[in-house]
Amino acid sequence: MATAGQLSKGGIGPAIPFAGPTVFNTLSYGPHTTTTGTDTTPSVSETYIAEVYVPLNADLTGIALLNGSAVAGNVTAILYDSNGAPVANSASTAQSGTAAYQKFAFSSVYKAKGPAKYFVGVQFDSTSARFRSHTIGVAGASKKTGETYGTITTITPPTTFTTALGPFAAVY
Repeated sequence: MATAGQLSKGGIGPAIPFAGPTVFNTLSYGPHTTTTGTDTTPSVSETYIAEVYVPLNADLTGIALLNGSAVAGNVTAILYDSNGAPVANSASTAQSGTAAYQKFAFSSVYKAKGPAKYFVGVQFDSTSARFRSHTIGVAGASKKTGETYGTITTITPPTTFTTALGPFAAVY
């Protein structure tokens, strides 16, 4: 373990026990209010995707999605690695709580290796549902079309930002 003397001399010692952040937001920022971004209507045949940066090794237990002005049907939340392969997902869960974050727990803890880029994906089984999406950004945000709700497939990681597609979400 690094000593105070090693650190004061500008040296880099071995890893020091560190209680880092436990939540990482899509596109590296969270909403300012529950109405930030766009109130987006989903299609049942699309997965909505946003980049999330995990700066350190972390045990991730789920994805929190910012719901929009209406909740209906079920949601499946998915975590993808930097290559677009699914690495964790939630069960299909009833959407609840308008204009509020809703947690979707993974079926098991995912041990994320950081620093690394991941992607959050969400699927909906109802077009009456709403979610808040980013309207401005420089990180990857897109959607994958031709999907079947509840079927988790690989994605092509987005490299550009498309407005009103990437969900306001966080891994926790």
